[in-house]
Amino acid sequence: MHDNSGPILAFRYYGNMAPCLKYNIVPTSHVECTYSPTRSFWSAPTVINNPNLQINGFAVGLNYGGPYYESLTARRTRDDRILLFRPHDHARHLADAATAVGMTAVPEHIFLECVRKAVAVNTSYVPPPQTDAVLYIRPLLFGPSVPRIRDSPAQYIFCVFVQPGAVYPRTAAQNAIVLSDSGADDVPTAAETQKCSRTETWDEGWKRGLGGTGQLDGRQAERDDYTMKLHLENTRHGSFIKGFTASAFIGVQEEHGRYTLMVPRHPSRSIISDSCVAIARQLGWKVKVGPISVDDIDTLSEVIATSTWHWLLPIRLIFCPSARQTVVYHAGSHKAGSACRVLRNAIGKIMGGEVSDIWQWCVLVTQED
Repeated sequence: MHDNSGPILAFRYYGNMAPCLKYNIVPTSHVECTYSPTRSFWSAPTVINNPNLQINGFAVGLNYGGPYYESLTARRTRDDRILLFRPHDHARHLADAATAVGMTAVPEHIFLECVRKAVAVNTSYVPPPQTDAVLYIRPLLFGPSVPRIRDSPAQYIFCVFVQPGAVYPRTAAQNAIVLSDSGADDVPTAAETQKCSRTETWDEGWKRGLGGTGQLDGRQAERDDYTMKLHLENTRHGSFIKGFTASAFIGVQEEHGRYTLMVPRHPSRSIISDSCVAIARQLGWKVKVGPISVDDIDTLSEVIATSTWHWLLPIRLIFCPSARQTVVYHAGSHKAGSACRVLRNAIGKIMGGEVSDIWQWCVLVTQED
């Protein structure tokens, strides 16, 4: 269940000493909390001294839906504090996901207690501030038991896992492709769905060979080095941008040094996208939230993909196979545009405690947690 898909950059931090960096899977501890419907009660968080789960192969969470999860981060500041970024919002997102499918929602105070405890028992793995790295946090909710009635699991487990790592290393501008108008656009995107194990990573596997029209687009995208896949919502009024497979979509229009952010519907479902919107408004930029026609991508000066894993990732070009059109941004430069740099720098400073947190997004973690 834990998403250790390969080696990552690991850190062990010892106060003022130089950090030890190596590529491997870190044996972090995790936190578990169990809900019993017979008592309508969540157990006290328990620390497990490994990142592994023991689970029955017939468990509801493996066979009948879920698990549901969030992705957030913790960063160490220059004055050696540890800050969580927007944990209250992630708690509400997970609660909404659980409620939508009839699962018992994790109360916000329990979510925060478990996340803070998971970070507190792994403080030595929170990367030092001079590195472009964070502690990734994965809260996970699923049904672990084998029920008598398929849709009525006897209990739920809420887990919080952590792993240190560098912010996703693809910092250079990426090539994107609009997937085929038929079939592929039924794939849910990270920005528009609750985060279930069926989305994001599993969608990538689906496109690589498990059927559907999207299979051809996904394979062609890999062959032609399109690292980002853009999905559309097709309506009788036209085709509109939904988002990238595992990232939200932000468009930027620039005119005489003035910026306008273009954001598809429901920006609050992506924490980083929502943060960009708030920062842009605070900077005096215009923000337009609503449908973005795929025909309008050539009116944008920048396109940005946002997610917890890479924060803000610039898009170098977008290829539309149906129109045989390629839209290139910043003359094909592999560097981020000016709006992307401003927003990424602003978010990084807030996460790192370098500027005033006027939105009160960050929550302090101490070893006493």
